[in-house]
Amino acid sequence: MDTDIRDRLERSFGDGPAHPPLEEQLAAGSRALRRRRGTAAAAACAVVVALGASYAVATSGSSPGTGSQIAHEPTPSPSSAAPASGPTWEDDTPIRYLDGELQIRAGVVVHERLRNPFGNAPPKLSDALDLTYQGQRMWVLAERKATGFGYTSAVPSNGWASFADWVASQTGDAAPGEDGWPETVRLDAGGQVVAARGADIVQRTDHPRLGANFAAPGTPTGAAVVTVGGDDRSFFVVWRVVDGQLDVITTPPRDVVGASFDELLNHARLQYAAEEGLR
Repeated sequence: MDTDIRDRLERSFGDGPAHPPLEEQLAAGSRALRRRRGTAAAAACAVVVALGASYAVATSGSSPGTGSQIAHEPTPSPSSAAPASGPTWEDDTPIRYLDGELQIRAGVVVHERLRNPFGNAPPKLSDALDLTYQGQRMWVLAERKATGFGYTSAVPSNGWASFADWVASQTGDAAPGEDGWPETVRLDAGGQVVAARGADIVQRTDHPRLGANFAAPGTPTGAAVVTVGGDDRSFFVVWRVVDGQLDVITTPPRDVVGASFDELLNHARLQYAAEEGLR
């Protein structure tokens, strides 16, 4: 009797859904295993990224005990000027006079120095320096007088053939308009700009459109590529005629190599539009 009851109970539940084939069960198990492994690998990668970030933060500062031993400025080139000791330096001052001596600020690199370009008699002093300070190349003209010391500076530019030519123009040792470059163009008897003696104009425009920062409206202007006899280099020049005087600005020959006339003109226009110019 009990056996009959158990049989009836088992038959009342039915057979249920059929089991999937064995191959499908194995494939599903493999996919689940791959998902678990992928999750574990992603978690491991997250740990590595976190550790990497911690390492970057830890190594970005100074090591214990190093402190100010880390150099923040380039080593200056040898100079016969006095060492940069004494009172605290004023901001953005690369040079100064102290106790009758020129001092060069630490980190300043002196490329060239011309002593006493003004020809001052002691105790007055003067110096001209081609130097780099905080990554900026500059030409500096300094003078010490009884009332104190001052200096002027300029960014090296195409206006002069060399540092010495710039110094001469600032100290009055050069004739007006003398910039060290060879003569490329000149004014003729009729006031027209023509090639200088021994020079040849290769390309030219009398309408360079360099803007008001170069010359006032109505001012005769021009630009040209010029060669000079005995020199295989080409010069790109721009000019303006102000009050009957010809002002010519010459770019170094190295800036002309490989550039077309239009490219040279566009560069000049951008320079004057940015109020930087070519000088």
